[in-house]
Amino acid sequence: MHSRLCLGICFGCTFHLWQTHLAIGDSVHQPEAAGMTEAMLPVIQRSQPPRPQVPRRFSADMRFVSYDPAWAYLPIGFPPAIGQGVFACDADAKAMSIRTMRHFPGMEQLVTNITYLYLENSSHHILGGRNPVCREIHLSGQKSYSDLFSWAANPHLSEYIGQKVVAGRACSLWNLRSKNQSKMSLCAAGNVPVELNITYPKNDGSSFNVSYQFGPLSSQVSEHLQKPHICDRLAPGCENGRNRGPVSLDAYIFHPAGEYNLEDQDVGDLTGDALFICVDRLQNKSFMDHNYTLISRYALEISPAFGQYALCNGYPPTCVGGDPRLVGRKTPSSVGDGESRCAAENPLGFWFSLPKGGRCEGQRRPGKDAWATGCSWSVQKRLKTIHQDCLFKHDYLKICMADAHERKGFARTSRALEAAFASEDPSIGGCADVQPESSTAVVV
Repeated sequence: MHSRLCLGICFGCTFHLWQTHLAIGDSVHQPEAAGMTEAMLPVIQRSQPPRPQVPRRFSADMRFVSYDPAWAYLPIGFPPAIGQGVFACDADAKAMSIRTMRHFPGMEQLVTNITYLYLENSSHHILGGRNPVCREIHLSGQKSYSDLFSWAANPHLSEYIGQKVVAGRACSLWNLRSKNQSKMSLCAAGNVPVELNITYPKNDGSSFNVSYQFGPLSSQVSEHLQKPHICDRLAPGCENGRNRGPVSLDAYIFHPAGEYNLEDQDVGDLTGDALFICVDRLQNKSFMDHNYTLISRYALEISPAFGQYALCNGYPPTCVGGDPRLVGRKTPSSVGDGESRCAAENPLGFWFSLPKGGRCEGQRRPGKDAWATGCSWSVQKRLKTIHQDCLFKHDYLKICMADAHERKGFARTSRALEAAFASEDPSIGGCADVQPESSTAVVV
């Protein structure tokens, strides 16, 4: 299964994705006739304000607003995502931090707390409020800091658009001249940034947009740009799961036809995967990533000494940011302290990563010392596999959207997925097993 990272949190990582599409100095328009352009500049500049010279080092409280067209299918105000945070940068040190906090729509008790820390040669995502976890992330090969503001002072890179009012503050709007579909604009009051807006294209033809609206600037920067010590090690196995025997996990996975190996894959419990399948299908991610068409249910035994969740993608899979032996665990949207890794329950369910290095060999079962030995999970049997078309013919997406509209959790969505596996009777929401009956006991 492809990584579940982007469900609900990509509004904060837009900068990282923007780097992939637009590198300042490489993809912007350079004058084809420099002399002609320079001759025109004095005329243009007489009718526009001076270009902003944004401070190279500052921090500010901020409000962010993001919009992903895929969420427009959900009639609940998912777009836009709105939250508060803190922005800090030091261009000379080549460092930037974006901290965002946001409530899950309709569930104010569930908070996603994420800090994106970009340094000269690395980037880190710090998630979970108290007892956070840290992952070094390389998205599309990008892993370092880029200056978001210096382009605005360059007459070859910036274009004056006009005046604008943002949250009651008047500012001058400047666009970055770009050859491709990625867009960036800065609204500044003199040299003070008021709003930074970024839009990048997605593979499905839609786009993703985020804006950062800055409060008063501060010189207190260093505290926001230090890499925390947790980024130098993985989160330990949950204390409340140590010295405990294995627990059963009813696991679900959305996957391509013919791919049944669970090693280095991300799976979910009933509620967690019910939500994942709905959002994945609405965003059309499965079509773009290996054409997921099947949903399988497995009986697993796992150690409850949960480690740091891994983000796994592809076939053969590649996993990053997780424990190489312990079963990883987190909540959708990474809500809660420490992504709720060690929590007893969560209304959004849980996702689990199954590291190849933690699979118990042969007939071994996870023991009470799994957190130390590394034998942390085993497959008892594959219970059933259904085709996605059957599930969606039972109005699964409509049910999911109805749950989202009411903002009281995804109970009906979970029951719909459960019903698809509980029987093969379509009159009660059941779906046929697409594999021969004799194969359901095969350990994969």
